[in-house]
Amino acid sequence: MPLVSSLSRRSIPRLTNTLTSAIAISTPSFPKYHHHHHHRLEPRLGPLHSSFSSSSSPPPTKTTTTMSTKPDVPNAPGWSTEPNPYPPARRSDASSTYRSAKHGQVVVPEPYDWLEQPPSQSQETRQWTLAQDALTRSYLQGCDHLPTLQQRLEKNFNYARSSCPSLKGDGNYYYSYNSGLEPQSLIYRATPQQLAEAKAAGGGGGGPVGDVFFDTNLLSKDGTVALSLTSFSKSGKQMAYGISKAGSDWFSIYFRSTDKPFALPPSSYLGGQPQPAQEERERLIDPQGGADRHADVLENIKFSGAAWTHDDQGVFYQTYPDTSASDKGTETDANKDARLWYHRLGTPQSQDALVIDADRKTPSSMWSPTVSDDGEWLIVQNPRDTDTKQRVFVASLVDQPIGGGGNGSFRWIPLAVDFKYELGYITNDGNRFYFVTNKDASNYRVVYADLDASKAVGCHHVAELEGPDVELHDLVPEDPEALLSSATVLSNDKLLLVYSRDVKDELYQHELATGRRVARLMPDLVGTIGQIAGRREDDQAFVQSVSFVNPGVVTRIEWRQGSDARETPSVEEVYSETKVEGIRAEDFVSKQVFFPSKDGTRIPMFITHPKDVRQDGSAPAILYFYGGFNISLPPTFSPSMMTWISSYGGVLAFVNCRGGGEYGDKWHEAGSLLNKQNVFDDALTASKYLHEEGYAKKGKIILCGGSNGGLGVAACVNQAEEEHGVGAGIADVGVMDMLKFHTWTIGKAWTADYGNPSEDPVQFDYNLSYSPLHNVNPDKIYPTLILACADHDDRVVPAHSFKLAAQLQHLLPSNPNPLLLRVDMDAGHGAGKSTQKRIQEAAEKYSIVGRALGLGLVKGRSSL
Repeated sequence: MPLVSSLSRRSIPRLTNTLTSAIAISTPSFPKYHHHHHHRLEPRLGPLHSSFSSSSSPPPTKTTTTMSTKPDVPNAPGWSTEPNPYPPARRSDASSTYRSAKHGQVVVPEPYDWLEQPPSQSQETRQWTLAQDALTRSYLQGCDHLPTLQQRLEKNFNYARSSCPSLKGDGNYYYSYNSGLEPQSLIYRATPQQLAEAKAAGGGGGGPVGDVFFDTNLLSKDGTVALSLTSFSKSGKQMAYGISKAGSDWFSIYFRSTDKPFALPPSSYLGGQPQPAQEERERLIDPQGGADRHADVLENIKFSGAAWTHDDQGVFYQTYPDTSASDKGTETDANKDARLWYHRLGTPQSQDALVIDADRKTPSSMWSPTVSDDGEWLIVQNPRDTDTKQRVFVASLVDQPIGGGGNGSFRWIPLAVDFKYELGYITNDGNRFYFVTNKDASNYRVVYADLDASKAVGCHHVAELEGPDVELHDLVPEDPEALLSSATVLSNDKLLLVYSRDVKDELYQHELATGRRVARLMPDLVGTIGQIAGRREDDQAFVQSVSFVNPGVVTRIEWRQGSDARETPSVEEVYSETKVEGIRAEDFVSKQVFFPSKDGTRIPMFITHPKDVRQDGSAPAILYFYGGFNISLPPTFSPSMMTWISSYGGVLAFVNCRGGGEYGDKWHEAGSLLNKQNVFDDALTASKYLHEEGYAKKGKIILCGGSNGGLGVAACVNQAEEEHGVGAGIADVGVMDMLKFHTWTIGKAWTADYGNPSEDPVQFDYNLSYSPLHNVNPDKIYPTLILACADHDDRVVPAHSFKLAAQLQHLLPSNPNPLLLRVDMDAGHGAGKSTQKRIQEAAEKYSIVGRALGLGLVKGRSSL
């Protein structure tokens, strides 16, 4: 959840640039943390393209698969196709023209272009969406499992959970805490003495320690207003916080002094749960965070942090031009022309200093500011998309005023002037800077560079800067067998590195000055390190780890005060351990397997199931995958998915498809651009492996994925053949139109993974070959499919799912399995979604596929 990462001090979270999140957040169920390849270049064209025109040659002949002849298959339980159950959708005569490397000018029909207008702006779209909701609700009403699943999910979500305590400059620890079913997690504050006393009394897992500092559930009555960032000043006396509404990526930044909590009286939170009368809570509801906050308000913010200067005077932040939509988050306007500003506390936003203006040559440029650990430098990373390639610039904050002369007033030292590699700041000692980079190292390495302040130059815009990149020197060379995924400096000179080896994390201590490895820490760790909370000046840090069956362990590590870089921690102990009453680790088996994909590439997959589930080919399974944007899919804890496998005696399979970051940049490149088909091959081969090896029953395998993973689910459902054994698909907030994705909101940034079909004829042909919208096959039977989206999703706009639903229902009105659209109202891409919405969403989706597949609930399992 966003609060965890913003309260921690983690230099390089998963080493993807901060704007990789412009596509890749997880499905709403849980947080996601950062050979010869088979190229399928021939398009599989469905009837949407059967009438497209080409100026140079006829379109390719539509191919068929072994599933193209429809057998006489009975309808799914409770599903009727007589009369046509689907709401009518008008088909327009609209079309778009593209350049094809194979066929010259190609005209692609756009019969559902009108669905690109969101429900808030189009009555026609709204009425169609309401009719879709009524259809989905009508099928859901016959799902007998829904009340039981809802009850079990509520039980398994109802567990106390918290982030690592993070020490701030005011001498207090801050952390997020949720007692179980609260809509949003709260921020608590505790003194070092309170933490020590809690540990002495039996650990930090017996309830919240300290007092509520920021009650996020006072932002709204229904949990639809959430924190999108928190940033404490160096002294800890000020906090900047971002607030988003209805899940939108747009947010506003507010400020408050940390001596003024936004909370009810301490006596109102007994055992971590708010106790006051409903009237009292409603009286204090304030979507801006309380009347005693500062008057400052910063608007029009997306994909930005808030980087404080060390004098507590203000923050650097990024804005986009204001949208024309009255209901922010529902528009589809492309996000471009970002600007970097400095806001001085106590002044109106209109007086903010422009640090970097919009990049006219590269309008998709984004600006990610960091103030160095010593407060003397501003480091700006400048990605143009979600790729791990960026420009990097540094400016002194000591000998020049901030924005005194407007845009162009800074003198900059260029470190990387082209979009060729990533350079992530770790720390610095004077002019010696330490970075993590993928330059000449697809698995990343740690380097240092000595900055020459005399090379600082003035310019109208940083994009104009030229010259050689800064010289990098190896400190910790690349490990060819493990991916460097995180770097943090603690206790002055201890460099902590997290490596992922076969998608399992390992933590090592190195000497900062020499890079020499000292020791492996937490050697018994099996799982994923989700957070490291600690600052360079701290001798103590907290490390949170999770796995599929472990909802969270926080380990405290501490070095002797004044210890040298080669000294290992004097304390390494469990601080707190999260427990879920209905999910006990000893009741489950979790293991990793490897299987050969279609082209022979070795693919890892994690398999988790209750101990009493036999490997005899009788169990249903959820197969979850992502495969994109250099983002890894490591072991993580999902109360909803664990509830599902317990309730149905099922199997949970996490597939580390190519396109992710599990094995570095090369693994990513093997599943992106003209290699995207490898992702779908990996997932479908995994499904085949599951039933052939007896882990799952053929025809009872449910493909699941969100965002880029939603694209994967829909593409796999289009391509699946009988041998793959796919019985259903749940595609959350998926990218379904691979020809127009880059024209909406932040979609242009995704061209790093998907290419630009409007500008590249070869990429157009390739995207057309797998785009879910353009490859619906009317000649085969489709498994049950749920397309889930949200009305305020301005990351992957709901038009993607709307148009695919209309196309599926038009071409397959008699499909024996339901093809349903689920639209979540007042919700976005997933971040900030309330606990109640997550439970409801999971219960409804699982109930629908459970009914359609004829699954039976397991009774009497002890974990339920």
